[in-house]
Amino acid sequence: MLFLSLAILHVLVDFYFQPSSWIRDKNERREKSSKLFYHSVMHAVIACIPLLLITTDLRSIICMSLIIGLSHWLIDLWKTYMGNRTRFLIADQMLHMLVLLFTALHVSQLKWTVTELVSATITENNLAIAFGYVIIFKPTSILINSMLKKYTPEEAEEKNGLVSGGEVIGYLERTLVLTFIITGQYSVVGFILAAKSIFRFGELNNSKDHKLTEYVLLGSLLSVTITSMVGLIIKSILSVT
Repeated sequence: MLFLSLAILHVLVDFYFQPSSWIRDKNERREKSSKLFYHSVMHAVIACIPLLLITTDLRSIICMSLIIGLSHWLIDLWKTYMGNRTRFLIADQMLHMLVLLFTALHVSQLKWTVTELVSATITENNLAIAFGYVIIFKPTSILINSMLKKYTPEEAEEKNGLVSGGEVIGYLERTLVLTFIITGQYSVVGFILAAKSIFRFGELNNSKDHKLTEYVLLGSLLSVTITSMVGLIIKSILSVT
């Protein structure tokens, strides 16, 4: 509960209460930015609210809030040098969440050893689920490309579109399918297929090349079929364990 409270407040301060002018000032002035300092202080002060509900030790509260504020300043400063690429945004938020997690564990005084922490997180079920998600991304894309190689029409190579757009769409589609199969929401998988078919219907209907139509449909069905098989295997493993 403490970690979730800290995480919610972090999201509010980082994304809702931070003006765009502060973000521009941080990116332009970096360590000289007063807005970066004010932003970090806000995180430190607001983090005191849930900490006060857990402990009355003033020294501990001050130390934890200082750690949260200083770490936020350092992480955000690092991000200004890295740029606004997606991977750095994700890494930035993951680092913030790790700081909040360790803060919550410390303040809550949970006497967990490293072995107990690892055994609580790295379970058979979690490893099976992680294996499934690892499989459906790059390995599945390579498998689908290999299976479709001899069916690829020349017109498909001449189509203009987003760079790697099809690959990203495939990743998102397989993520949703695997997630809903693991959770037992099979009907949603049909909804995803129907929605994708509706969006692609106009393009395929206007295409004069039936090979292109069959190529796109074959790729979609292969993607869903492989992901569904992986999901059903994982679900059977989870039911056994």
